[in-house]
Amino acid sequence: MIKLAVVTRNEKYLQQLINRLRREKDISLLSSIIENPESEVEQTLAFMKQMINQKPDIFLFDQGILRDAAALNLERILNFRDKMPTMKIIIVGIRFNEENVMAMMQGGVRGFLRFTQDDEQLIKCIRVVAKGEICLEAELITPVFDEFIKEYTKRRDLLKSLTDLSSEKLKVLSKREMEILKLISYSMTNEEIADKLFISPKTVKTHLRNAFMKAGIKNRVEAALLYARHTLVSH
Repeated sequence: MIKLAVVTRNEKYLQQLINRLRREKDISLLSSIIENPESEVEQTLAFMKQMINQKPDIFLFDQGILRDAAALNLERILNFRDKMPTMKIIIVGIRFNEENVMAMMQGGVRGFLRFTQDDEQLIKCIRVVAKGEICLEAELITPVFDEFIKEYTKRRDLLKSLTDLSSEKLKVLSKREMEILKLISYSMTNEEIADKLFISPKTVKTHLRNAFMKAGIKNRVEAALLYARHTLVSH
């Protein structure tokens, strides 16, 4: 049995969904209609908190409500998401563009529906997502995957450029500058490095600026990669 929770401000759409699901034996509906726009964010968060115990398999969110809730209290949205790690999300809205779809997919959304799509497409999408697959309408598939390919290509080109770096340039750095690069490779901030070395953040910043100038390092990512390569070579 697929347990479905719904949050929407579209009462007509919710009623359409309820009527359609009466014919389905494998989908159980836990629904919520947001009637007061002024308090819908709090109602949404309260409903999500309630759903933690009921553990829905799929959350179907009205795109507008989810956007507004995330804008006002993203931390609580993410907290609820962490408490329901097996829950899958479907977004229903008026329209989608490939950039937003790609960002939401990276955030864990697995299905996208327009309010105008018919009942059969809705039921199919619920079942597809419940199986752990992704549901995209045909018109979105090509532009979305084109965006993923462009993103992959940018990251590949960045990594390719970094592989040409030589750790030899670190030989010009002082012991303290190398120590700071080591901590950067642990993803530590300037403040964390300062606490670790019992110096001020301003001093850390000065050491970093000097190290970057002396070794021709462009940024912290390059610094971390160079130090990691230096460690591998020296061992």
